[in-house]
Amino acid sequence: MNFYLVALLLGALVVMTGCQPTRVLNAVTPSGAYTLERDVAYGESSRQRFDIYHPTDKQHSAVVVFVYGGAWEEGDKKDFEFIGQAFTRLGYTTLIPDYRVFPEVEFPDFIDDVAVAMTTFSSRYDSAVDLILVGHSAGAHSAAMLATDNRYLGNLQEQIIALIGLSGPYDLPLEHERVGEKFSRVEGNEANPIELASASHPPTLLLHGQADTVAKPAHSERYAERLQELGVAVETHFYPRIRHVDMVASLASPLRFWSSAYSDIESYLARLEAQRQRASEQSE
Repeated sequence: MNFYLVALLLGALVVMTGCQPTRVLNAVTPSGAYTLERDVAYGESSRQRFDIYHPTDKQHSAVVVFVYGGAWEEGDKKDFEFIGQAFTRLGYTTLIPDYRVFPEVEFPDFIDDVAVAMTTFSSRYDSAVDLILVGHSAGAHSAAMLATDNRYLGNLQEQIIALIGLSGPYDLPLEHERVGEKFSRVEGNEANPIELASASHPPTLLLHGQADTVAKPAHSERYAERLQELGVAVETHFYPRIRHVDMVASLASPLRFWSSAYSDIESYLARLEAQRQRASEQSE
């Protein structure tokens, strides 16, 4: 089906139902690949809750942690059921946390919340679990911060085996009107994953739309260049015509023809799994 025709149809559904676009995607995404454990508390706030998508056909021991975007000021985990479906279909248990947002909190509190959610999950379910961080937009920035700065996760950071970033603002523009007031406590480069990255950074996959005007593709380009300088395994994919929100939407089952992002993630994770399996066999 034509890219623009589907976009128009989804737009019409949003207008007719009054729903957010992601909720429309949830409504048209097939279910059945998972069971959903809702609203597990990791703090006292109503926004300190996470959902866990358990695949009915679990194939992998690693857990995907998805951090949604929303300019650090909005977002709701229930809007991303299509993401839970996408990764459970690949055999991964998937954790999607809510976190407190501006103006209730500012940097670094929203990143701390995701870290506490991950720590709570690890201590409650499997303290030795491998973690795959996935984030979109502001969530990709938070995911990158968790991968680069060990003050958030401590020893748990060592269990991050991969970072997958979608359309992230990694070279964070603190002077931007939608950024500055949320990062007013920043000192130096403490909110810049590119500057914080080290040789111990986990293997990374960066995906970006070439038509993205919110977080421009140069963010992923600069991040990849820095990781390459450090000797970190990094892979990038840039997609023609794909805009900022299109990037995450194209992971939904009905929209995967928009880009090859989902199949690129699937292939990347399969290669990562094979590499880790070979390394495990060689160490025995």
